[in-house]
Amino acid sequence: MKKKKEMKRREFIATTGMAVGAALVTSSIGPFVHTTMAKGKTLRICSYGGSYQESQRKAFFEPFADKFGVKIIETSGPDIAKIKAQVDNNAYEWDLADLETRHVARGELENLLEPLDTNVVDLSGIDKKALRKAAVGNIFWTTSLAYNKEALKGRKPASSWADFWDVKNFPGPRALQDQAPFNLEYALIADGVPMDKLYPLDLDRAFKKMGEIREHITVWWKNGAQQIQLLTSAEVNYSSAWNGRVNVAQTKGVPLEIVWEGGCVDLDWWCIPRGNPNKDLAMKFIDFALSAERQGEQMAKYIAYGPTNLGAFKYISDERAKQLPSYPENLKKQFAHNADYWGAKLAEVTERWKLWMIS
Repeated sequence: MKKKKEMKRREFIATTGMAVGAALVTSSIGPFVHTTMAKGKTLRICSYGGSYQESQRKAFFEPFADKFGVKIIETSGPDIAKIKAQVDNNAYEWDLADLETRHVARGELENLLEPLDTNVVDLSGIDKKALRKAAVGNIFWTTSLAYNKEALKGRKPASSWADFWDVKNFPGPRALQDQAPFNLEYALIADGVPMDKLYPLDLDRAFKKMGEIREHITVWWKNGAQQIQLLTSAEVNYSSAWNGRVNVAQTKGVPLEIVWEGGCVDLDWWCIPRGNPNKDLAMKFIDFALSAERQGEQMAKYIAYGPTNLGAFKYISDERAKQLPSYPENLKKQFAHNADYWGAKLAEVTERWKLWMIS
């Protein structure tokens, strides 16, 4: 009965005949966008491609489109700099974007994102760590060390970032993502800094430690598909990788392993570029995608990220929960990405990273 009431709350269509405007109806439970107002409209969503965006397509995009008669146009490659250009020029390519935490923090600092409309978006079941003024988290995810078991040919695998830096005792080609965030934290962990003492980052120490591993990195990967292709083909033995992508490969029989120790747990967030004329429909989509049932389906069936709606766990088996980054035993081995540090420092440190890469 409770579930039915919740669905009615989300799908409420006013039939009282009261003249309250074309888009909104008012009841004792607040204003909601009229279902028929979505029909025939188009929603442009930017995410990260690959198996992750496929999971969103199956759990969110297609069900939303079918339910409300909306056309979803997908693209990939979200970036806060692109959002800034869209907002500054009042020329919107995206109505909704999936952004990583550091981009959200920068977007809030620069007033580039729409505040959440809590009259439309139900946040009552959302983990408090997934709430910000202008964004709401949609997954917990981890970037950590991963390796191909077969490529090691029986050798003992690296089980920490200190091991990853130890190319003598843990030989083999390696890959890292071409960006400063995460890598600088891993370098400091490899250099002995405790995970709870990472921030603010000692940048000089981190870049010095990066210098020790640089010549052993055969590929600096650019996206999620590339990281998994490198590991799957055994072009590299070790790489930083997103846990959900690793898990999808595992379900297909690829002999990959994720190392939770020293992983960086982070969130992805639903965000709307400020001033977007399609923001009402985007808010409606966010509300739909945040439901416990929708998130539970995504995590249970399609990709091993952690839900932000705490009610989603009732749709996820205990066995599956143990594969998620927010599972307690996994979580205690990791550190949390510091959004506010990177929001303020991202541009500065990224410029230093680019100079370091070409020096």
